[in-house]
Amino acid sequence: MKLHRKSVLSFFQGCRAQAPDQEGILLKKGARNSSYQRRWFVLRGNLLFYLEHQEDHTPLGLILLESCQVQPRLKAAEPFAFTIVTPGGEGTGGRAYKLAAESHEELRAWLWALAGVSWRRLARLLPPVEAQYRELCQAAGQEPRCPAEDCGFLASLGPHSSFQELHERFGKEIRVLLAVHRGLREARSQAKLEQLNQCLSSD
Repeated sequence: MKLHRKSVLSFFQGCRAQAPDQEGILLKKGARNSSYQRRWFVLRGNLLFYLEHQEDHTPLGLILLESCQVQPRLKAAEPFAFTIVTPGGEGTGGRAYKLAAESHEELRAWLWALAGVSWRRLARLLPPVEAQYRELCQAAGQEPRCPAEDCGFLASLGPHSSFQELHERFGKEIRVLLAVHRGLREARSQAKLEQLNQCLSSD
């Protein structure tokens, strides 16, 4: 995927005053140079910029994190190492960025932040599900478990919530509400049919 250099630079420089999602020093192994270089990384949404120095205004490069995989390198010679694999993987159009943090705490912070990129994509899908949930509650004559003004799906979840947890937490309830909703529709249809039969028999 080609990125327009001027637009990317404009975005990076325009956001300098805003706090990033994560930033700090990571060691980066180059594609040609097998040694690690210290770089200052800045994560904004699904864009991971890296600079030679923290105060630089122009990044050396950018890693687009869309549909990437983040994998700890447990068997690496370097401690606190991980890899970001872009779509396609090595040798098939993608690329593996080999990185390392300087401490266990920093490694955890970066893995958490990078996992949050996927969470934000999932979070964008949740409002329609919440709307369906509330509509089904209304149709079934039930109150939602969380009032709209202070507790929606997003408010009750954290970045650690996995897709499986979401299914466990809301899936069963939505299925029950769908069954109730279907039952109500069938009951209304049956009532209309009986009413029609009574009208026909009275004629």
